[in-house]
Amino acid sequence: MKRPAVAIVGANFAGLTAARHLGREYAVTVIDRSPWFEWRPNIHELLSGVKHPADLRMPRRRLVSRAGHRFVRATVTAIDARAGRLTTSGGRQVDFDVCIVAVGAVNDTFGIKGADRHAMPFKSVDDCAAIGRALATLARRPGKQSVVIVGGGLEGIEALGEILRRYRQLEGLSVRVIEAGPRLLPGTPQALDAAVRAHCAKHGVHVHTRSPVIAVTPKRVQLSSGERLRSDLTIWTGGGMAPPLLRASGLVDKPRQWAPVTAALQSKRFENLFVIGDAAELPRPLGKQAYYAMQMGECAAGNAGRALAGRELQPFRPARKPMLVAFGDLDTFLVSARSVIASPGLSVIKEAVFQLTMAEIDPPLNAQAVRDSTARLGSAARKLALPALASATGRGRSRR
Repeated sequence: MKRPAVAIVGANFAGLTAARHLGREYAVTVIDRSPWFEWRPNIHELLSGVKHPADLRMPRRRLVSRAGHRFVRATVTAIDARAGRLTTSGGRQVDFDVCIVAVGAVNDTFGIKGADRHAMPFKSVDDCAAIGRALATLARRPGKQSVVIVGGGLEGIEALGEILRRYRQLEGLSVRVIEAGPRLLPGTPQALDAAVRAHCAKHGVHVHTRSPVIAVTPKRVQLSSGERLRSDLTIWTGGGMAPPLLRASGLVDKPRQWAPVTAALQSKRFENLFVIGDAAELPRPLGKQAYYAMQMGECAAGNAGRALAGRELQPFRPARKPMLVAFGDLDTFLVSARSVIASPGLSVIKEAVFQLTMAEIDPPLNAQAVRDSTARLGSAARKLALPALASATGRGRSRR
């Protein structure tokens, strides 16, 4: 008997989790243009050298094969839901009964002049490894140097923490954070904004809020106020937008739109499509966090099976979790509802989440997986755990 065909487009947190929760009673094909699964919640640590690219990557083919499914390295250019077929840039076609779309987001420079050419994006392991190399090159140059971080959200603040971790003693280096809104880390408790600003003041970091960027040149960042800031390195953490594939496949009407879904993560346009992760526009907005993406992947896998069996779909019920925000070796913040606990020692918890989840995704069941896991643990112990524990003594504090 022919097995029902399930195609999964995108294989990071949401897509890979969906694949891992689909059994071998389905013919599952997972498609992604990159061979690597990337742990993106820790890519900021590439800026300081605490992490290396190999620490944050695992081969998708191995992970997908372990689940009993097929991995295809390709770029999907169109999804024809009515025909039950998707097409790749190489002309390959894959038929499906159900498709799970987990394509994430792409870098968004909001059409700002020069941003695509002169600012370094902050979206992937390769992006952040390149920023780390650029920072190291800048640090070797004589005289004054200036770094501008565009975006005061989670990515921008964690990037800042890593720059301070490695370069805060470097004479002549100035760092600025530019945020278009009224405060840093929007959507989090006000205490977090105040705590980060206090660190910035202590280490000479200039914070510009209510300051939209209107142009970027090789050596300048221009603000809407008319102020022109020198920038020898501009880091762009300004946000993400919906991939063009969503519009090309009829999931949305306009560019930049996220794909609307039902409470069961089913596309509102096509019953045989589910959209999960960053690409999904949920009935009730939810932060674009890795743990939510993984929860969506599990839910979508279950609902794909229910849809194929003609059973009632189950709604997605996110389990809300505390958020950990790293600030280099200076601080880590545990955010739960409106409360914030701050301590450098909390970085050990963030690292433990990374290590445990990586081991869950890629259990050390063969020689290569054992070597990868051992290398990650050894690096973490040397560079993070021991220094964090040493610096944390007596420094935990609660904020509201």
